[in-house]
This record gives sequence, structure tokens and C-alpha cells, in this order.
Amino acid sequence: MEQDIKEVIGVLMRILDGGEISRDEVEDLAFEATGELQTALNETYIELLEFAYDHDARRCDQKLDREMRFKLQRSLDKIVHLSDPSFTDDRDASSSR
Repeated sequence: MEQDIKEVIGVLMRILDGGEISRDEVEDLAFEATGELQTALNETYIELLEFAYDHDARRCDQKLDREMRFKLQRSLDKIVHLSDPSFTDDRDASSSR
């Protein structure tokens, strides 16, 4: 289960670093979790599909590209928080100093 989540996080990080993902890559993703984390992963999967399907539109519209990447950043933050709440709590504490 943890490896599946790491794969999704890796894909999100690649996209947030300016990369792309194909429809096939998204469809090959597999993950399993429970509760809120499963919900967050399902929502992220849909966002990734939209991101891949809207590739041509995003190439022509940088505002759309930024908005979609921002949405994926929020999804990544949520997945990380739900996977390991202590990680985001530590990060929040150090950034408020």
C-alpha cells in the first residue's frame, strides 16, 4: 500500500516540477488505502486524468496549466498530510519560526 502511495506522490512531484503524464501512465496507476486517504487518492486520480486529457488545451493556455498544477499541488499536500500527519505538523512548526 505504501509503495502505491509513493508512486502517486512521485508522479505528482514530477508534474509539479514541470513534467507531463500520459493518459496511459495515469491509467496504470494503482493504489489502495482506507478512509480519507482513499478519497484523496481517488480525487487525485481524477485530477490526473483531467490533466493528461487536457494536455493540448494546457499547452495553449498557460493560465489553465498553472491552475491545474496548483490543484495537483493541493492534492499532493493533502495526501502527504493524510499519509503522515507528523510530517506536515513538523513542516508547519518549522515554517512558523
